[in-house]
Amino acid sequence: MLAALVLALAPTALRLPAWINAAFAIALLWRVAVQQFGWRLPPGWLRLLLALAGMLGVLSTFRTFNGLEAGGGLLVVMAAMKLLETRSRRDIQVLSFIGFFIVLMQLLYDQPIWSLAWLVASVAAILFALLQGVRGGEPLPWRIASAMVLRMLALAVPVALVLFLLFPRVPGPFWTLPARGPSGVTGLADEMSPGMISQLIQSDEVAFRVAFDGPPPPQSLRYWRGPVLERFDGWTWRDLARASQLQQPMELRGQGYRYRITLEPHGRRWLLALDYPASWSDRGAMLTSELQLVSLTPVDNARALEIESWPEAIPEATLSRFMRARNLQLPEGRNPRALALATELRTATRSDAEFVAAVLAHFRDQPFVYTLRPPLLGGDPVDDFLFRTRRGFCEHYASAFTVLARAAGIPARVVTGYQGGEINPLSNRLVVRQSEAHAWAEVWLDERGWTRVDPTAAVAPQRIELSLAEALPAGERVPGGLWRGLQGLRQLSEGWDALNSLWTDWVLGYGPERQLALLARIGLPGADWRALVAGMAIGLAVAMAVLAGWLAWRLRPPSQAESLRLYREFCRRMERTGLPRAPHEGPRDFAARVARERPALGPKAAQISRLYTALRYEPRADEAPLLALLRRELQSFRP
Repeated sequence: MLAALVLALAPTALRLPAWINAAFAIALLWRVAVQQFGWRLPPGWLRLLLALAGMLGVLSTFRTFNGLEAGGGLLVVMAAMKLLETRSRRDIQVLSFIGFFIVLMQLLYDQPIWSLAWLVASVAAILFALLQGVRGGEPLPWRIASAMVLRMLALAVPVALVLFLLFPRVPGPFWTLPARGPSGVTGLADEMSPGMISQLIQSDEVAFRVAFDGPPPPQSLRYWRGPVLERFDGWTWRDLARASQLQQPMELRGQGYRYRITLEPHGRRWLLALDYPASWSDRGAMLTSELQLVSLTPVDNARALEIESWPEAIPEATLSRFMRARNLQLPEGRNPRALALATELRTATRSDAEFVAAVLAHFRDQPFVYTLRPPLLGGDPVDDFLFRTRRGFCEHYASAFTVLARAAGIPARVVTGYQGGEINPLSNRLVVRQSEAHAWAEVWLDERGWTRVDPTAAVAPQRIELSLAEALPAGERVPGGLWRGLQGLRQLSEGWDALNSLWTDWVLGYGPERQLALLARIGLPGADWRALVAGMAIGLAVAMAVLAGWLAWRLRPPSQAESLRLYREFCRRMERTGLPRAPHEGPRDFAARVARERPALGPKAAQISRLYTALRYEPRADEAPLLALLRRELQSFRP
């Protein structure tokens, strides 16, 4: 049981405070000493004091007993205390139940692909310990006990499949609890300061995967729209409260793309979509007036949705006064040299489009450098970047361009998200990693509406047309780029990613849409929760009936031997003559009584009894001749 608890706790231990892990380890070693060296268990008053100290420690660390971290820490502390009082089989049962809850606690955090193997191993170990610990006699040999545990798990598989497929799913997280902490798992946030995205680039983790219904768009159109930032305080761009826009006026032109995107959890409400989303399958998602797709609930677990996007569409024909004013605001007294540059360029151009072209030409012609290692900036970061360092990442260029546009009287805003992606040939899915996080700008042009402008493309066009690795200066590498460049390691990486993609799509991403699609394929279109409950009940009944039938077959009485059947037929014939065999009589005694009371039947009764006892109690390699002889004797026996 100690080993099973350690296995169950292993993944979660890294998330717990060090003192809780230390307390569990001390209790475990103490219990081992009790078991191996005959030490006495601590007295009741000491156990009570230790339990009280553990509860106070949890309360002091988390300031509450509520929530996943605090509740999980308290559960581990109570497991440690239970180890110090375990004496009976009932205590072993309680420890096994605590072990199951510890396994569940890890699943509430996340469910990576390796968690399935760990889950099966942990549950099997706990069941093994429970099976051996509650026995009244000697423990079973480990082979027999292991076989029993595996058989129990195998019998649970059909029930688990029915529950997984048909248990009514609800939008939003089911296993995973709401995200903990101010930042999401994927790294993108609803604000942007100099250096934030270049730090995010250092991560090689997958942000999302995309399966297109047809050919994917070219690299230059793969702009995955995330948070739209409109408020600027001179240093940081921030998101504003969004209002849903029920009917988004949009002129669809160019080519549309239908795809299924599977997002990794990031703990925030915004979704990611290719510019510009026109329709989507998630009923819990909506489009804001900033053309940002957001969810009603945080993305705390893998979220999959079908989207149709039109990258070359023209959204909105008019801009309200409120939106224009909001996208022209600049903090007073900040970045004066940038404002002066904007005034100079504005004077030299005749239209908003010409001003945009002039700013991009400025970035292209001046000695600006695209780099992952930008130098630190001063109190006026835009001025410092434009006139001193001239070295920056995408957030530096997007921020500087947006400030220049606003200073020239052109509504502008910053958009963050991802740009690009790499096709995995094994899964045929586009894989977008954190290292492809990106920031660009949007300006309002009266003749075209909101128009994407990516100043990074003016400085490093390879970033947009090829990849981040192609755009970086010599000596700077994308995380994971070196080992992915090796053919063997690249193939291993693609295989592992394809396996993760299947796990995410068909296990973690099995939500309400996929469940309803499954029901439609089996002939239940338009099903609701009542149909799901009914289907689940029927499925469980069928599964239990199949299991019951299989167990009845396995546990059926052994089939009657042919020799026994023939001898019982002999006894029935004798009973019809008024000479039944008594329950205590063996075959020879019965034959002897038949010979005494019915001398004419004695020889036949003795021969049948001899053949039967030889077949029944004298096993031999070939019984067929004796069995045939017994059958002939019985056929000729007519009392």
